[in-house]
Amino acid sequence: MTDKRFFRPEGPFTLGQIAEYLGASWALFEQTSANILVHDLAELATAGDGDLSLFSDTRHAAALASCHAGVVVTSERLSAYPHNGSVFLPSENPRLTFARIGAMFYPRGPTIGRIHPSAIVSSSALIGESVDIAARAIIGDGAEIGARCRIGANSVIAEGVVLGEDCCIGANTSIGHALIGNGVVIATNCSIGGEGFGFVKGPMGPIKVLQIGRVILEDGVEIGSNCAVDRGSLGDTVIGAMTMLDNFVQIGHNVRIGRACMIAGQAGVAGSTTIGDFVMVGGAVSISDHLTIGAGAKIAGKSGVMRNVEPGETVAGYPAVPVRQWHRQTAALATLVNCKPADRR
Repeated sequence: MTDKRFFRPEGPFTLGQIAEYLGASWALFEQTSANILVHDLAELATAGDGDLSLFSDTRHAAALASCHAGVVVTSERLSAYPHNGSVFLPSENPRLTFARIGAMFYPRGPTIGRIHPSAIVSSSALIGESVDIAARAIIGDGAEIGARCRIGANSVIAEGVVLGEDCCIGANTSIGHALIGNGVVIATNCSIGGEGFGFVKGPMGPIKVLQIGRVILEDGVEIGSNCAVDRGSLGDTVIGAMTMLDNFVQIGHNVRIGRACMIAGQAGVAGSTTIGDFVMVGGAVSISDHLTIGAGAKIAGKSGVMRNVEPGETVAGYPAVPVRQWHRQTAALATLVNCKPADRR
């Protein structure tokens, strides 16, 4: 059940209103079903008569059988599983439909243009309409903040940084040397635009290489908590539109990431690597420097990528190899470990 201290749903909405919001055909529902009132969203195990829930995985069939949700979003195939009389909202992609309904019930509230008295905003900064700036945030000289942005407490938007409209910057996040598009979300405790890890060997020890590039975040990028995105050395570090970074992701200098990629937690991408559009990177993956990861590639969790990956290829292991080869290697190793000593001669 949603804790109303933190999250307050809109509505209630009728199932007909929800269908209209989704663009679904009214023919999907009997008139009595269209008038069903939905107050909130809930998981199958706890949903009540006024809730809408999701059934998208057969592993939750037992929960569906005992579920008391008024409405369940599911596919035509999964609707054949036993249930407790819930009305089904059919969808070819139930998870996507449920996500869209979630945005209907829990939209991001409007900004009100409040700047906390303890915030420090440079007189040369350009602040758009209805921008919220929380306590002790700092907006540097010449920074530009687009309309309806939210700047969290203790955040630093350094000199010259540009934020587009409708951005959300979490508390304790520092942004410098960056140009940021519209609708970008950066969570708490992030570093965007810091110096990259670049050194050359000198006679008395390492000598730092200039890091005078920028970070470019295109429209709709989302970055989780505790991430670091380093600025370029001479060129730019670029993250393409609608790309999503999980928590604890490191992006090195001059990395270029395409559109709509997903990079899971604790992954790291070393400098000057290029990642194509729609790439999926699992958790704790390490990607070496100066590589090319082709569009649509998939990298399994905890893999170590030390070579280029072809477009659409799936790789796994350390070092990463094509996933079928990795499975064969794993099976061969298990056979070797489990065989009797006499069999190893």
